[in-house]
Amino acid sequence: MEAYTLGEIASRVHGTVRGDASRPVTGIKPLDQAGPEDLSFVAHPRYRRAAATSRAAGLIAREQDIAPGRNLILVENPYAALAVAMELFHAPEHPSSGISPLAALGEETRLGRDVFIGPFVVTGRRCRVADRAALMPGVVLGDDVHVGEDSLIHPGVVVYSRSRLGARVIVHAGSVIGSDGFGYAEQGGARAKIPQVGNVVVEDDVEIGACVTIGEGSILVAQSGVAGSTRLGRAVVLAGQAGAAGHLTLGDGSIVGAKSAVLQDLAPGSFVVGHPAVDHHEWKRCQAALRRLPELLRAVARLELRLGSSRGAAPEAHRSVAARPAKARRSPGRRRR
Repeated sequence: MEAYTLGEIASRVHGTVRGDASRPVTGIKPLDQAGPEDLSFVAHPRYRRAAATSRAAGLIAREQDIAPGRNLILVENPYAALAVAMELFHAPEHPSSGISPLAALGEETRLGRDVFIGPFVVTGRRCRVADRAALMPGVVLGDDVHVGEDSLIHPGVVVYSRSRLGARVIVHAGSVIGSDGFGYAEQGGARAKIPQVGNVVVEDDVEIGACVTIGEGSILVAQSGVAGSTRLGRAVVLAGQAGAAGHLTLGDGSIVGAKSAVLQDLAPGSFVVGHPAVDHHEWKRCQAALRRLPELLRAVARLELRLGSSRGAAPEAHRSVAARPAKARRSPGRRRR
């Protein structure tokens, strides 16, 4: 296994070593899995404690005080540096060209140069797989699917009919492209399925599939989104267009209302609404108060007017007294004869 020193890695990522630059590294792993010969990284303050207890030989980080006493490679952008460092140990995998005899290609399917078609790949009619594209084992393409050049479709991916994937697209294992949307029409208490006649177009240089963990029984409704490294517990519900930021944990049974944005961890059983999302009871109170805001503003304006009037009377009276001629004033204890 090839090894690099922290100093050598730092030179590749344009970073600076704080600590032992001669420390050897043979791989890159997450903080909780890294051993004495592994490199890891810290890109968010929430991982400060994990960084302090990690067994990693060194850490890629932005802040030098993120893990006192640890070997660090200090960089401006830990994510970008990690991407470069990963290439040292994990060269991009792309299978050599070839077509498995166990693949089933549909009528009029056209293949470009140097493509790879793995075992048990099934394509529909009139599919097109461009130059140097790779379909890993178990990929299924519907009719009239186009896969662009240099694209990599991992095992078990299903692409529905008429979908188009651009050049250099990566689709990770188990993903489904082009399945029916959530479309039903209700009339007379019954629901009828609305035919889904559109198609999906994925442009060039797109990667589909993120580091998201979704617990059993969870529901992600239309247009909901989850950023990378976020974990959803069991039976979590994200309503339509709800979203969660990255590196969060949504506890078991959490419910996120429609169009809401979760920006911090949720305890199990939470029910949140709003942007940023807060407890739904608090959100309802805020909405009720918001509806009374015009009335409150009018009341404040009337109060300011009254206070302004009362404050304005006293200075006027004071000025009228001060403006009296001296001969009109009377000294205490004197009487006019």
